[in-house]
Amino acid sequence: MAYIPLGVAFGVLLTASGVNWYWAPLSTLLIYAGSIEFLAVGFMVAGLPLYQVAFTSLIVNFRHIFYGLSFPIGRLRGRVRKAYGVFALTDETYGITSAGPGARLTGRQITVVQVVSHVWWFLGALLGALLGQVVPESVKGFEFALTAMFLTLAVNAVRSSRSAALVLLALGAGAVGYAVDRYVVGESFLVVSLLLYVALISATYRKGEAAAE
Repeated sequence: MAYIPLGVAFGVLLTASGVNWYWAPLSTLLIYAGSIEFLAVGFMVAGLPLYQVAFTSLIVNFRHIFYGLSFPIGRLRGRVRKAYGVFALTDETYGITSAGPGARLTGRQITVVQVVSHVWWFLGALLGALLGQVVPESVKGFEFALTAMFLTLAVNAVRSSRSAALVLLALGAGAVGYAVDRYVVGESFLVVSLLLYVALISATYRKGEAAAE
């Protein structure tokens, strides 16, 4: 259900930026990556060259490489379902299918979760695009919707895991990534932070296994 307010925010933001309304539902069908879709509005308005769009998309969605390490794609039967499973792998569906009770979902149930999520996102964007044509230009803040969602997901993840160590590792990786981005290589924050965080939690996991033995 959270896809509805997010989709509405995206649709309103797109139309308020001067882009034709039909690009909102069209992008949800062809791109289906919330963060990039929000950024794509700025790309279209600014007329950025394709190589910049491709590089930015890679950096922003770099985290999906790590999602693939534990996404239960083996439960999906058939090439079509597997291909759609990869295409429709979002932060939310990954969180549902890879941890807690959702980790026990069958392949068919995983596909249903992804299809339902995709439909909600499409309907939200379509509704937002239609509403965006009547929303006054003075109304601001729609671009913050995605950030608010990620903050909520992070808070819930911390509450459920109750592991201070993971939070500290994430903060440390983020601090290093910020320093590298600012003083060494620009636009590298996400890549450096994610790689370092994966390395740190992998080392912690191995240390825990060694201690258990």
